[in-house]
Amino acid sequence: MRYLEIRNLGPVTRTELMKITSVTVFCGRQGSGKSTIVKVLSSCIWLEKSIIKQEVSEKHYTLYKRFRNNLCAYHQIEDFFRPDTYIKYVGEAYTFEYKEERLYISKSRTDAEYLLPKLMYIPAERNFMVAIEQADKVRNLPPSLVTLQEEYLKALGSMKETFPLLDGFAIEYNKQNKIAYIVKDRSKVRAHKGASGLQSLLPLLLVSHNLSTNILDAPPTTLSADELATLRKNIERIQDDSSLSDHLKKIMIEDLSKVITPKCMWCIVEEPEQNLYPLSQRETLLALLKDRQCNRGSGLVMTTHSPYIINYLSICVKAYQVAHDATADIIDKVEKIIPQDSLLAPQDLSIYEIDEEGSVQKLETYDGIPKDSNFLNRALAETNDLYSDLMDIEDDSSRRS
Repeated sequence: MRYLEIRNLGPVTRTELMKITSVTVFCGRQGSGKSTIVKVLSSCIWLEKSIIKQEVSEKHYTLYKRFRNNLCAYHQIEDFFRPDTYIKYVGEAYTFEYKEERLYISKSRTDAEYLLPKLMYIPAERNFMVAIEQADKVRNLPPSLVTLQEEYLKALGSMKETFPLLDGFAIEYNKQNKIAYIVKDRSKVRAHKGASGLQSLLPLLLVSHNLSTNILDAPPTTLSADELATLRKNIERIQDDSSLSDHLKKIMIEDLSKVITPKCMWCIVEEPEQNLYPLSQRETLLALLKDRQCNRGSGLVMTTHSPYIINYLSICVKAYQVAHDATADIIDKVEKIIPQDSLLAPQDLSIYEIDEEGSVQKLETYDGIPKDSNFLNRALAETNDLYSDLMDIEDDSSRRS
């Protein structure tokens, strides 16, 4: 189990020690700090994994403000730090505590099995790489977008046939010309001319599915103590080589450490609902939940502005409760509403709300189901109140006339 606490970082003023369950969601207004929280979480999961893989030493990011100026700069949040910024991450192998502008690392006191994750951060700007044909040739993109672009191109290159999206749409890829197409029935257009919702979906679903299935199909690997020691020495040699750029060091170290393969995937997605019709949001969510279940220990973290995402998560939990230990005929009926591989146990879901002051609280549940009285549903209810107010004004105007 992972936990995260943040104080005084960018727009985030205070969080509790948040439990990061295998499906964790952050909702709130734009600019409230949702992305800041998940970017810190992404940085901490990556650092824990990299220490385990021998890619970095425990002391590397505790010196020279590297945690802030190097690691957090990957997500472009280094300027969000203040002298009183506090971060605590409790992982399954290590605990990180950032205070008084320094990072402290210690081993977590846990007997939990550590499953090495493949970490994939999918930013909200993901449709850029589809809307701009050959976007991989554009310079000075944000690092997280560059990483997603690399995984997106790998996923396209590994396609053996079309990949289904939603509503009968699919992806087709011409490997020789490196052109992606969106197809449906007899229609076929280049992806950069497709609908914005499909452009947002294309890298999201394709990369999530490709990484999940690659981990599932990967052969198990183990290294002896001597092999691990040799790996560590080779990595330290690269790190100490001042003639190499940081980017080249990263590539060389990642290449060396490929011998240690991930066992699960943590997918962090900004706004999965981006540019999507409500029913399409449901299908997208079900696909991401299905990918999560491909590998034991995998996780899905999302930010959202959509009340539909919260409500569909509630339906997935309810479907799990109805189908759990049920008879075969009941399970079949549930399957027609929510596929079995997208069911969600209530203990696996956590939803956090961020208020206008940057304070974060966990959304309450009733019998394991998220309560309707959440930030996004309240926003929907306000439209009914406004309409009712206008009706009252209209009635009053009619009486006067």
